[in-house]
Amino acid sequence: MIKRPSRLFLKFFLLITSIQITSDLVVHAWIDRRHMLEEGAYLAPPPGMKEPPPPGGTPHGHRPPPVETAFELAIDLAASLSCAMLLAWLFSKPIRSLHFALRDAAAGNLDIRVADRMGPGMDEMKELGIEFDRMIERLKTMITAQRRLLNDVSHEIRSPMARIQAAIGLAHQQPDQALPLLERIERESVRIDRLIGELLALSRLQAGVDNRLYEEIDLRELVSDIVDDARFEASAKGRFIQMGSEIDGAVRGNVELLRRAVENVVRNAIKYSHRGGTVTIDTTQGAAGGTAVISVQDAGTGVPESDLANIFDPFFRSSAHQRKEGSGLGLEIAKRVVETHGGAIRASNVPTGGLRVDIELPLLT
Repeated sequence: MIKRPSRLFLKFFLLITSIQITSDLVVHAWIDRRHMLEEGAYLAPPPGMKEPPPPGGTPHGHRPPPVETAFELAIDLAASLSCAMLLAWLFSKPIRSLHFALRDAAAGNLDIRVADRMGPGMDEMKELGIEFDRMIERLKTMITAQRRLLNDVSHEIRSPMARIQAAIGLAHQQPDQALPLLERIERESVRIDRLIGELLALSRLQAGVDNRLYEEIDLRELVSDIVDDARFEASAKGRFIQMGSEIDGAVRGNVELLRRAVENVVRNAIKYSHRGGTVTIDTTQGAAGGTAVISVQDAGTGVPESDLANIFDPFFRSSAHQRKEGSGLGLEIAKRVVETHGGAIRASNVPTGGLRVDIELPLLT
C-alpha cells in the first residue's frame, strides 16, 4: 500500500516548486530576450554596409550565445522538482513526528520521545523536540506523583474511618463503654479534619492560589511569635523550646504561609524529641550572604541517612518513626511554601543526635 503524502508535505512541495518554476521561467525569459536582442544586433548590417556580415561571425568576430533547448529546460525543471521534494520532506518530517508524538501523549502514552527523530545536529526543530521531551518527562513525573498522593490519601483516610466504624460497633455492643469510645471517635475525627485541612493547603499551593507574596515580613517578629506558641505546645508534651541566635532582616512573601511552614517544622521537631528534650531554634545569616537561615534542631534519634532525601515527600514516614501520628504532609507543605518564596529547605542529622532542618530565605536588600 502506497503511503499518502502528508498535507504539510504537499503544501511545502507545491510552494517551493511554484517559486522555483516561476524563477526558472523568469530567468529563461530574460535569457531568451537577451538572445533575441543580440541576434538582432548580429543580423543588422553595420553602418555603411548594405549586406549583413557573413554567417561566420559578427563584425567584431563574436558569435551570439546559443538559445537553450527544450531538453535543457526540462533538466532544469526536474532538478527544481527534486530540490523542492527534498526541502519539503526535510521541513515536514520533524513536524509530522511531533504531531504523532502529541497524539500518542494525548492517548496516555507518556513514554514517547521525539528529539532523536528530529534529525542530526542542533537546530530549531531539534531544540523543539528536546523541549517536548522535557515537557513530557515533567508531566509524567507530576501524574505519577498525583497518583501516589491519591493512593496515600485513600490509605490515610481509610485507617481512621475503619477505627471510627469499629468504635461505633463496640458502642452498640457495649453501651457502658460509650464514653471512652466516643473519645476515640472524636480523636479520629480530629485526625481526619487535620488531614483534609493539610490536603486543601497543599492543593492551593500546587494551584498557586496562595501565591500572594507582596508582604514585607519582619523575620525576628515572625520567629518570635512562632517560638512563643511552640513553647506553650511543647510544655504540654514535656518538651522545651530554646531560642538561640537571632538576626534582624525582612523577607517578602505571605506571612501566613511562612508561619505555617516554620510551625510545621517546629511541631515536627517537638513530636520527635524525647520527653524532657529541648528543641533549638536559630536564625543566622546565610553563607552566601543576602539570605537568612532558620534552623530547627530536635532532641530525637535522627533519621536514617537513606530516608533523608524523602522526608519532604507527602505521607512519607521514616522507618524509625513508623508509629508516630500525623498527616504526613507537614514537611511537604513547608517545602512548597519555602520554594514558593524563592528559598530552600534541607534536612541533616546532627552528630550529637537529632535532626536539623534549615530553612533558607532571601532577605530584602
